[in-house]
Amino acid sequence: MGIALGKLFDIVPGVLPLDLQEARTGDMVNVRGCNHVTIVIVKGVGTDGDDQTFTLRQATTVGGTAKDLAIIDEYWEKEAATDLTGTGTWTRVTQTAAATIAPGDPSAQDAAVYVIEVDVEEMDIAGGFDCLQLNNDGAGANAQLGCIIYILSGLRYPNAPQNQINSIVDP
Repeated sequence: MGIALGKLFDIVPGVLPLDLQEARTGDMVNVRGCNHVTIVIVKGVGTDGDDQTFTLRQATTVGGTAKDLAIIDEYWEKEAATDLTGTGTWTRVTQTAAATIAPGDPSAQDAAVYVIEVDVEEMDIAGGFDCLQLNNDGAGANAQLGCIIYILSGLRYPNAPQNQINSIVDP
């Protein structure tokens, strides 16, 4: 069996598993070495009314000033009241193109997985923007554990996992 990591995709943590009731700024990931990013948000059960909002941003460097990237017109979700072991079906959520997603009720009190797809060509590449991040607003007053993961695909420089380019620094 061949290794797909490094050849077909790379995985970069955006926000490690932490309490999302505090606003979290996702690590910036350089997408110069890929043509697509799948952003995965995984969160545990929280408290009703503590609904999170997630914002997609872009920048010209991994340490640069970011601006909103208003391209999200759909995302996918799985939600369940206690855990996701019995939830196998994805639900497509559509919206007017925006930089944010704000999963509605019952999102806070459910365990959930949200997926946002970004084609790198949708970014302001002409303006030099080749880095992106996803942040959460930290809504609520109660604990809600979660993490954000970037899956980079369509790698321009496929390699063995140990030789893959570092996507969290500027080349």
